[in-house]
Amino acid sequence: ATAGSGGLHAATVVKLRHRDDLDGDDAIDVAVEALFQAADEDSATGGPDAMRGIYPAVARITADGFERVEDLAIAERTEVFLDGMRSRNR
Repeated sequence: ATAGSGGLHAATVVKLRHRDDLDGDDAIDVAVEALFQAADEDSATGGPDAMRGIYPAVARITADGFERVEDLAIAERTEVFLDGMRSRNR
């Protein structure tokens, strides 16, 4: 689910990238991309900002309960995404 002024853009990414077999890291990748694309299209949406070290708070909800994903893991996944974007734009 998405909400807010950039929610439509984020929801589009979530819909396009959803697969029934997403694992935890894949789901984080989808969330990072969704926030990046939403922020790119909507000036009121804040997305990942590697330059300033600003990343979204991400949690996993599993059968074991709520687990906050470490910021370092989100930073690493964001860098992988940004590297992919850079290589596509060359």
